Amino acid sequence: MKKLFLFTVIFLYTLPLFAGKQGTSAMGIKLTTPQIVSLSLSFYPYHAWLVQFEPGIGGGKLNIGLGGNYGYTIGAALKMSILQTWLFPMGGTERNQTYVGGEFEWMFKGVNFNIGLFGHIAGANPTRDMIFSAGLGVGF
Repeated sequence: MKKLFLFTVIFLYTLPLFAGKQGTSAMGIKLTTPQIVSLSLSFYPYHAWLVQFEPGIGGGKLNIGLGGNYGYTIGAALKMSILQTWLFPMGGTERNQTYVGGEFEWMFKGVNFNIGLFGHIAGANPTRDMIFSAGLGVGF
């Protein structure tokens, strides 16, 4: 327990050194489920805090969480997300469904990978109560 507490204190103390600078933004494009192709728009309103919007062909996602990067070499984010499907969602998910969940994103030299798990919260007759999301993208 002491090790976990010490790790948490060190992590929170050094996080601003590795996080995105306050007021910075980033863009990228992703191949992801269920959105198929999405544009990623990220903003760091305050150091490690991240707000991200990902509109895509099969749906859109709003993410809020903690994230950052060291230079443009390596980065990570842990996000809470709300996902709305529309048009042609991928992976057997129906359109006009709303899901909420969590997501982890890892970035290395501009290439990012994300995975997440979402639970259904709104929409009529869902084919799935839980969905898994994964994606691969590039930042620019």
